[in-house]
Amino acid sequence: MSEQSDSRYQMSLVTFLFFSIAGGGFVLKGVVSQYTDWGNNSWLLYAFASLFYAIPYTFMIIEFSSLKKLRESESGYQTWLNLIMGKKLGFIAGFFYFYVNIFYFVDLLPNVLTYFMYTCSSDVAFVSHLLDQTWFKPIISITSIALFWLATWVSMKGPKWLSRALSFSGYAGFALTLLFILSAAWKLSTGTVTFDGAPVVPAYFEKIDLSWSKIASMSWALQSLGGLEALAAYKRNIRGGDRNFRTGLILNVFIFSGIIILSSLCMNMVLPAEQASNLGLLSAIYIAFQQLGFPVWWTNVIALFLMITTLCGSLMLWTAAPVKMLFVDAPKGIFGSKLSEVNHEGTPINALKMQGIVVTVIIILFMLGQFNAGMNAILVAVKNLDGGAATIPVLFMVAGYIKLRLNSSHPDYERDFYFLGKGRMLALLSVIPIVVIFTASTVAALVPAPEDWKANFIGSLIQVILGPVSIIAVFWYCGVLFNRWRVKNPTDNSLFNKI
Repeated sequence: MSEQSDSRYQMSLVTFLFFSIAGGGFVLKGVVSQYTDWGNNSWLLYAFASLFYAIPYTFMIIEFSSLKKLRESESGYQTWLNLIMGKKLGFIAGFFYFYVNIFYFVDLLPNVLTYFMYTCSSDVAFVSHLLDQTWFKPIISITSIALFWLATWVSMKGPKWLSRALSFSGYAGFALTLLFILSAAWKLSTGTVTFDGAPVVPAYFEKIDLSWSKIASMSWALQSLGGLEALAAYKRNIRGGDRNFRTGLILNVFIFSGIIILSSLCMNMVLPAEQASNLGLLSAIYIAFQQLGFPVWWTNVIALFLMITTLCGSLMLWTAAPVKMLFVDAPKGIFGSKLSEVNHEGTPINALKMQGIVVTVIIILFMLGQFNAGMNAILVAVKNLDGGAATIPVLFMVAGYIKLRLNSSHPDYERDFYFLGKGRMLALLSVIPIVVIFTASTVAALVPAPEDWKANFIGSLIQVILGPVSIIAVFWYCGVLFNRWRVKNPTDNSLFNKI
């Protein structure tokens, strides 16, 4: 480790914990979004996803991060797969982690704008009407692009700036969620919650709908519970090293999973599922707070919290971490010296600028395809595209983990942590649900349902081009890029680049 690396910014465990909560998208909005689609079964979906995905996946990440041969790695994800699956597949997986994350911005950025609109106006009907106007779509696109370049600028400042923004937004999102839970508990303990004069009758189970759209929206829940592997890019920026890194991840998954399930249960008690579905992704969260007795003007306060949490939290982290994970540990020279160049904190400045250009182009293309669609339809489409794409890096991770456990005694795989012990059976059984759930939700989310094609053929076609077609093209492009690099660098078998 160089002297420059030694002097890098070090954050505390508490900062890292809220850093990770913000990075994981820990905002009440995600719970409400899932409730508008899965209704009374949303808590069950989150409970199932926590038990069979989030918790096992977190311990898988800890096991990967304990590989002794990779202790000096800057990024984690790509390096782990370089070692286990070979440098070519590791590079392809790393590129995918960067590429599919771009769709996350297409999801986040319009949401930030809607939060700003609701911050300025508490008239839900007026804001929803304005956002659905065709002439307003270019404004949404231009503002989204400007916000992304702002996040890019902050990311260039390195982990010190990021940790401050992210920990602050983590506290903000955490506070808003606790406010909702405590207010729901108080309201329910003092009387019956009503909607339009009729008592809200909670239901916790209903017939499970496994239609195309429902399976696609499962990816929203999976995405909101995932993403912790990106935090390995900042493992060397946390005081206490591996121990505090592991503690932060474990605390995150149990706190996050428990509170998100509790929030889902509260939604069942305060807002009828059919009404939430009618309200859609734009308005349901504001009406949920009004159900608890909050005045209409509280819509402005809630929207401000959501805007701060999303802009300073999820957007800031996901602007920086995937770029660092790809370009820091990509084979040296494969992107040229400029894109791979990093500062003393390990931040690839030029790669962040390149990402900004790509995101700008994709936002413009997507908005052109959805130009005549309503805002709720746009948000559902981008959530599907984002959620479906986000599952692909997890499938790479699971494939790598299966190989790791099948060849656990390999000398290069020496580590000091084994999820569910050193035996193969239990660890391998734990990943089967992840493979089944993620494969189904990936296909359903990336390929529009038949009814979507009928409603908006051009928009669905662009979604397929941006989703499955571009993913196949990227896989091919990465293979060609790596093969050309290998011809020029036949003896380079390094697993990561040191800075």
